[in-house]
Amino acid sequence: MAERKRVTMKDIAGRLGLSINAVSLALNDRNGVSEETRRTVLNAADEMGYLDQTAKYVQTYSNRNICVLMRYRFFRDFRFYGRIVLGIEEEAKKSGYDVFINSFEEEGTIPSCVENKKVSGIIVVGKVSDSYLQMLKGYHLPIVLADHMSLLEATDSIMSDNKLGTFKLTAYLIRKGYRKIGYFGDAQYTPSTKERFQGYHEAMQEFLEIGGYEEGLEYVLRFSSLGNVEEKVISQDMEGLYEAFAAIREKPEALICSNDELAILLMKALQKNGYSIPEDIAVVGFDDIELSRMVLPALTTVHVSKKLMGQKAVQRLLGRMEHPKEAIERVVMNVEIVERDSVGERNSE
Repeated sequence: MAERKRVTMKDIAGRLGLSINAVSLALNDRNGVSEETRRTVLNAADEMGYLDQTAKYVQTYSNRNICVLMRYRFFRDFRFYGRIVLGIEEEAKKSGYDVFINSFEEEGTIPSCVENKKVSGIIVVGKVSDSYLQMLKGYHLPIVLADHMSLLEATDSIMSDNKLGTFKLTAYLIRKGYRKIGYFGDAQYTPSTKERFQGYHEAMQEFLEIGGYEEGLEYVLRFSSLGNVEEKVISQDMEGLYEAFAAIREKPEALICSNDELAILLMKALQKNGYSIPEDIAVVGFDDIELSRMVLPALTTVHVSKKLMGQKAVQRLLGRMEHPKEAIERVVMNVEIVERDSVGERNSE
């Protein structure tokens, strides 16, 4: 087999129509070329395999790149996670960085850009296990979590205030006259959904004076469905969602759903089976995705600043790069209720 031809600076210069001197200045991170030219040269050098055969320039290349890593199921969720990634890309570009977006099906898969140290930091979007986080930390790159938080692995993170959001939602429904309020969603699916259930539960206890934890839990479980419904949302299984609703022990007057996608699909399932919203049952969501404004009735929800979350993740990552020994930061972003038409006024008994 013929040996593969070695790529040279002359090859890179020829491909880009630049002088060899300009290519050298870019690769060595020296003055004399624009930032745009430098990035063009570094990207071409990587694509052509020059960096793999000339390791001394990898550091120059990595100083301009960030890896964004997320599960494939989150990668497909452009309504929520897509907005976070948009914020990451815009903030990274503004700060002079390119973004490599990597999705994975199975934990344990490490992107080649991380393995080969071609990035200067990692932003993990959405839930990952602590064991996978430990693997990533083994590459000694700064890491920031967006829309996720690890209780075991000390890692910078940017989260929305999930607990406060459902606490506010529950209080809002009670003010509207609802009492039989349930939670619909897998409370153990992610740290976010767990916090959202906790906020709902605590508000029910505080405002309805249910009593102790066990008594309070017994009360809210009457009106709730805490089974595995996320797969039904991913597969758009309206029938399965309605079956989960039909299995609720005592029919609720209102349901707080763990996210907007679930709430919207549940509303369609309920309407298909003869329910009017909010006349028969109120439904509220969480996240304020664009579709929540377009459905009928428009969905009452909690607004999460998704794009801003991505921007803050980049800012925290750059701060971590500059000050690697600073204390870990866990940023919790405020949330607000967006009132729409899926909730009405109800006379309490």
